[in-house]
Amino acid sequence: MGFWHRQSHPVRQRHFMNVVAKGLESIGAITLFAVRMIRCIFTRPRFGGETLRMMQLLAMRCLIPVGLAVSPVGAVISLQGVQAFRELGADSLLSSMLATAVFRQYSPILASVMVAAQAGSSIAARIGTMKVRGQIDALAVMSVDPVRYVVVPGFIACAIITPLLDVITTVLGIASGWFFAVPVSGVNHGAFMDNLYSQVSAVDLYVGMGKCAVFGGAVGLIAGYLGMHTSGGAAGVGRAANNTVVYTIVMILVVDYFASVMLLAMGL
Repeated sequence: MGFWHRQSHPVRQRHFMNVVAKGLESIGAITLFAVRMIRCIFTRPRFGGETLRMMQLLAMRCLIPVGLAVSPVGAVISLQGVQAFRELGADSLLSSMLATAVFRQYSPILASVMVAAQAGSSIAARIGTMKVRGQIDALAVMSVDPVRYVVVPGFIACAIITPLLDVITTVLGIASGWFFAVPVSGVNHGAFMDNLYSQVSAVDLYVGMGKCAVFGGAVGLIAGYLGMHTSGGAAGVGRAANNTVVYTIVMILVVDYFASVMLLAMGL
């Protein structure tokens, strides 16, 4: 028993070191890919028509799912919070909690996650399909930079569309919260509106939009990287799309946590 234990310990160490090495290698590869992509953004030629087409496609693909994901959040907060606040005789303060939750956390996070699920998987699958069919190599043969033509438009589209979706989802979340608080639960409309922005300001909206721009750009970057490194036919395309969703959602949740802690420490 002791012999096998002594033998397995170095094996576990080697496996751990291999995982760490592969992780560092992946981070380095993505960093180099990001540098290459940023260089394409600030140099010519630029494919503005392709970027606008991607923005329109992502907006149409993401608007309804994002709206359906965020709207119930305001309703749930109002329905569950109104009873607790009413027992304390402070149901007029419900709108402060609603605005704080929607502006600072729920709307940016859900908008970014839905973009990762809808747009990220779509971009990775599209680029991955082009890769396995040889279309990426064909672009290179025609002296067209594949990163510039295929990846950059998706990156820019995600970075622009995600903050715009955050604004829309914020409005929808507040509206649904108002509906279930005032007409349904009987909270006074004047008191609801007076306290709606007592704990939030325009800074909260700008911070949320800034986080969404970073998260959206990260979705476009990871989707582009995984799509460009797709192999293995249709199965590889599926893996690229699935990994894009998993990696970006985990990244969004982890980065948002540390960003929230930092902003609270700064008093924002």
